[in-house]
Amino acid sequence: MKNAFGKEIYEIREIVRDRKIELAIHEMLFSVLRHLGISPGNCSRIINECLKLARNYSSLSEYERSVHNVLWEEGVTKEIPKKLDSRARRIYEQVRPFILDGATLDLGCGDGEVGELLARDGLRVVVADIYKHPNIVKLKLDFRIFGYRQKIPCNDNEFDNTLVLTVFHHSSVVFKSLEEVWRVTKPNGSVVVIESVYGVDGRELPKRKRDRIKHYLSLGSEGQRKVNIFFDHFYNRIIHYSENPKKKVNIPFNFNTSEGWKQVFECSGFRQEKVIHLGVDQPAVPEYHTLHILRVRK
Repeated sequence: MKNAFGKEIYEIREIVRDRKIELAIHEMLFSVLRHLGISPGNCSRIINECLKLARNYSSLSEYERSVHNVLWEEGVTKEIPKKLDSRARRIYEQVRPFILDGATLDLGCGDGEVGELLARDGLRVVVADIYKHPNIVKLKLDFRIFGYRQKIPCNDNEFDNTLVLTVFHHSSVVFKSLEEVWRVTKPNGSVVVIESVYGVDGRELPKRKRDRIKHYLSLGSEGQRKVNIFFDHFYNRIIHYSENPKKKVNIPFNFNTSEGWKQVFECSGFRQEKVIHLGVDQPAVPEYHTLHILRVRK
């Protein structure tokens, strides 16, 4: 099976057979568990148990359920939501300097907290997603829901800004999603994208950030992509585990390099003005992120 960019999608057990990749996964997962307050000794024990299950499962659903149970018994799944409280504030601070005055769409808004912070600045904010997160009902925001592969329920050229924050790699129809972002954003409007990328060497980061992910940075481009696949699956299908197929997050693993995303954006009617390497900026989400500032060309 291949993703939207023609890249192979690897089995989880195939990924963890590589010792260098396993070291990178251990390094990054150890940091997450320490952030959650787990002791160093217990971190290593939990990771080793998870990796053993990853190497030896008979079915993917069995692996997901088994590792989720390990994390639940260790209190990890209970701690994750507590640590995500600061995530929206961090993202808000990253994107706010690039938001124009005017109407703003947060596409793939999740819990809506980033949109809520922008609304407090006096912006008219619309949040949209393919499902309604329980937190949305607590917010006084204009929420619009749409079906998978359907058009966004927004007018042409409605928004001065569109935010697409770690969303594109979850879309099975990346190029269609880009068409929709182009359609609803005004000419010369701002599109702010955060994406999980691979093929990085960390030279854009301060040394302390590089040191935290040295095993990941030592991998080749394809090795890093494999780590991204492992953690995207781990975060969305294990930590946020559900037996209900309708509640499973879509994970087509449509990762790209930073330069690859630039080419995709510019072939889709956008001009990339700036890219910022954020690195592994979310302590509870071990993925390397870049921030892309785009302008709509019409």
